[in-house]
Amino acid sequence: MKRTISIILTMSLIGSIFAQSAKCDVSTLALVKQQAAAGSTQFRMIAKMAPGYDPSAVEKTGIRIGSKIGQMVTLTVPQTALTWLDTSRMVEQYTISHPIGGTYCQNTTFDTRTDSVKRGLGVIGDTAFDGRGVYIGITDWGFDYKHINYNNRANDNRRIKRVWDQFRTAQPHPQGYDYGTEIIGTDALFEAECDTLNIYKHGTHGTHVTGIAAGRGVRGSDGTYEYQGQAPYADLLMSSFLLDEASWIDAAAWMQRVANDEGRRIVINSSWGMYTFSSLEGQSLLSQTIDTMASQGVIFCTSAGNNGDVNFHLVHDFSQTQGDTLRTFATIFRSPAAHDYGEAGQALIMWGEPERDFKAQIRYQLDDSTEWTSPWYSTDSITIIFDTITLGTETIPITVMAEHDYPYGFSHRTHIQIDAGKTSTGTLELFITAQSGTVHAWNVWNLQNHAGNTGCNFYDNNKPNYVSGGNTYGISEPACASKCITVAAHAADVMHLDSTVTIGRITSFSSIGPLINGVDKPEISAPGKAVVSSLNSYRTDRDEHVSYTSSFNGEIYEWAAFDGTSMSSPAVSGIVALLLQANPNLNVDQVRECLFTTTRNDITTGPIRESDSISSRWGWGKVDALRAVNMAIRKLGITPAIPITTPLMVYPNPASSNVTVMTGTDTPMTLTVFAADGRMIASQTVTGETDIDISRLPRGVYALRVGTRVAKFVKQ
Repeated sequence: MKRTISIILTMSLIGSIFAQSAKCDVSTLALVKQQAAAGSTQFRMIAKMAPGYDPSAVEKTGIRIGSKIGQMVTLTVPQTALTWLDTSRMVEQYTISHPIGGTYCQNTTFDTRTDSVKRGLGVIGDTAFDGRGVYIGITDWGFDYKHINYNNRANDNRRIKRVWDQFRTAQPHPQGYDYGTEIIGTDALFEAECDTLNIYKHGTHGTHVTGIAAGRGVRGSDGTYEYQGQAPYADLLMSSFLLDEASWIDAAAWMQRVANDEGRRIVINSSWGMYTFSSLEGQSLLSQTIDTMASQGVIFCTSAGNNGDVNFHLVHDFSQTQGDTLRTFATIFRSPAAHDYGEAGQALIMWGEPERDFKAQIRYQLDDSTEWTSPWYSTDSITIIFDTITLGTETIPITVMAEHDYPYGFSHRTHIQIDAGKTSTGTLELFITAQSGTVHAWNVWNLQNHAGNTGCNFYDNNKPNYVSGGNTYGISEPACASKCITVAAHAADVMHLDSTVTIGRITSFSSIGPLINGVDKPEISAPGKAVVSSLNSYRTDRDEHVSYTSSFNGEIYEWAAFDGTSMSSPAVSGIVALLLQANPNLNVDQVRECLFTTTRNDITTGPIRESDSISSRWGWGKVDALRAVNMAIRKLGITPAIPITTPLMVYPNPASSNVTVMTGTDTPMTLTVFAADGRMIASQTVTGETDIDISRLPRGVYALRVGTRVAKFVKQ
């Protein structure tokens, strides 16, 4: 064995790019250095800004600001401005935008009781709800914009209103962003056909997810619809987002703005998850951003993950055995298909307790005489190592990141991540030692872009003093966020021809909680086994067992059954759309209350709500749309309206004598009129709908401002 490349980056070496501070974590330091070495001159970041910061001063450094969500912003930072992030008092914390990896409808609607809600059966006031007037945002990849399930040319099923394909290079970009293409309207969407090829090829995941949340289904000879989704009249926003956190935040913020501009409520579905970029307890800047947007009225639903049947987690309390060494083997993911997505090896992720340092070491062994053992890596200082070893005929890359203090939120945990390159044969061992404290570890398949969400087993290999892993603590980002509705998966209840019902059990793959800080996740369960939904007609791979086909205007459209919490999350997103239609004033906590306190408990879940003890597999139980909608209706008389920004309306426009201004609220607000050069012309208090005399104004373009909203009008 010989080492061919070895670069150990101390903080003095990293200082040539930017200095270490408590503002960022070790993965930010490592990935910036790695991207810079690969030739990158621009870096995507998420930052928490100081209150009252000056955006113009930020942009003078060459930094471009994307989304602004409370104190959270997304940034594109040139290499020349990296040091400014550490030195400026306007920046409280920042992180690199880490890479992200992805992953029968009748039975679903029967199981969730949505079929009753859509017909008004058992609903207070006998009112049917189907999602009308509410937006469902789908952040995913693999969209078919033409699929008849939600966007054929029939007047009652043109429901994709806008798309942001972040991979497409043609303009127009969405307002306020400098990348991707915004596509608006049925004709433009039909011309575009589908989203753009990316690392996941032309997939079908997004099309399938969309159909579960809002598919119209196929009309049968008896006039009823088969394969129908949860909210079949909800309108849709889609974003095929770049494979990183900041781009997803941009997509969510774009969806929020579109909904706010139209005075609508929105629920955003995210059927993806990652383990490699946070302490997995809801304190990352991504989680903080989600919680901020939730406080502004956006509802988020996220899949819990598909690692419930994988023993990919270890936990050990070294306080009971000071100086002991935990020993285990880490399964190496070696699927030939993985090479299509740039499979690189394993991410061995370890989190300790604050102020409790620990050490980790790995060993490869191909046979009895060919092995390599790493040095011990410790959390007592910042460590970043890029290493490549030669072992027999194998060349294996290794990356190590270690830190004493994870800076985000309140945890300040010690942390080591070892990205261990793959081998075609042999074994990989992991050793952890500490004098005190508890250490958690995960073994996750890693892609070349450092993304990956597939767990791989820890096992003892029948060796004394070695341990195997377990399947708990399996929830990933962004499902860790406090206000995110985290969804497990069960098999749907099935009603047979003789009216007997088979009760659905939890799926083996559904990820199990809690978070490492003891927070209970997942929170609710929905069908995620053999869920039939629409397929992307333009997909690259066509190895699915197609369940149903339908033709329209000479084109064939298909449906197939998929498994996963990716399928259960959009089922809940569709139900949230029904709640928001029934009561548009619900805030995020009230939506969560409506869902969690009305769940169905049966012989498979056990009496969860009755015992007031949430399950680490089921959450509070099976979602029940009928009960949840009725609770939402009961809250109509007592729910204070959350602030929803409706567009500022001015008409007629152009005008010569008078314009009518509609503020969208009965609250008195200050209206200010500005000339084109920025001079204030007039200011007065207005309420609701108000007529303004403009007859004495010179001809030209003027701006009206009410609160933070601005509208233009032309005096002719």
